[in-house]
Amino acid sequence: MDPRPDGRLPALAGLRFLAAFGILLFHYGEPLAEGAPRWVETIRTGGHVWVGLFYVLSGFVLARAHPTPLSQAERRSFWAARLARLYPAYLLAFVLAAPVALERWAAGGPLATAKAAAVALAALLLVQAWFPPIARLWNAPGWSTSVVLAFYAAFPFAAARLGRLSRRGLWLALASSWALALAPPLLWLALRPDGAVADLRWNEPAWLLAVKFHPLARAGEFLAGVSLGLLHARGVALRRGAAAVAPLALGAVLAVLAWDPAPYVLLHNGLLLPLFAVAILALASGSGPLARLLGSAPARTLGDASFALYALQEPLWAWTRRLAGGRGPDDSPAFVVFYAAVAIAVSLAVARALERPARRALRALMEPRAPGAPADPSPVRGARPLRP
Repeated sequence: MDPRPDGRLPALAGLRFLAAFGILLFHYGEPLAEGAPRWVETIRTGGHVWVGLFYVLSGFVLARAHPTPLSQAERRSFWAARLARLYPAYLLAFVLAAPVALERWAAGGPLATAKAAAVALAALLLVQAWFPPIARLWNAPGWSTSVVLAFYAAFPFAAARLGRLSRRGLWLALASSWALALAPPLLWLALRPDGAVADLRWNEPAWLLAVKFHPLARAGEFLAGVSLGLLHARGVALRRGAAAVAPLALGAVLAVLAWDPAPYVLLHNGLLLPLFAVAILALASGSGPLARLLGSAPARTLGDASFALYALQEPLWAWTRRLAGGRGPDDSPAFVVFYAAVAIAVSLAVARALERPARRALRALMEPRAPGAPADPSPVRGARPLRP
């Protein structure tokens, strides 16, 4: 399956859905692993790494779509299009999460009300990740949308700078970006600014929160994707053997996650980046059974709904549990399967009935256009961007 004439790489849409679904299982799939071998649960609890795949994939897709520097007008159109893609489903998730989020401050008096207002404003403006202690206090998955918006803001300038490099320079930039991604967790491990931490997954002191959620700490993953996308735009690709390389690379990711002593902080912030890069390049070729499966029409439809699935998963979980009678964290496997089916169905409906028309309306409102141009401008050139 070759890239489509409009430049889109169909298999990457299916990969995007798999990543979103892996994150959903990371958050809520524990009952499904009951009775399974230990390594199954270890893979599930390592599902946080798929956020890093989103960052690499986002940079890759955007760089392929925009391999040359954008003019000032093109930058404005780019930013308008990116915000229009993110905000409709994000805003719906914000509203659905509000009743649950506000319970945190319900009985705290005026000071708690002020805190709730500050958190809500930061979340509405998509800047919560810049303040890691509040990054997940409204709708937890929204922290990475805040990070991605920062990446979108920086992309035209980063891509223009990287685009001046030679092929060799881009390979060096790719390697340097990986080093940049690993620098914050390595520094944290070396300096231990938070002291001893009993459980890195759930006990998150201030510096660890910054390492995990601050946009600057995650920038290396996105820049690596941009470098890789520019290399691909200049003809760097996996052709021979790509059919086998893609499943091998993703299988290697699962094998690392299954290894219980794998270093958590490094895994969280980019340790698997080279495997993600190889898998993306291999799937971009469109060859092999896995690429054909991920590029099929059903997989592309699911891929188009992947951001809605990611953004809505927490409020949908809360509302599904409430409507089911307020079940506790030990929900049965049947309930989790039911919830996952509801989340996918709702996400597909939101992608079709809300996201598409809202994007068109927002882009018509925000994108600059010349006098006399139609109110519904044509899409920004190139492939659809990844939405985390």
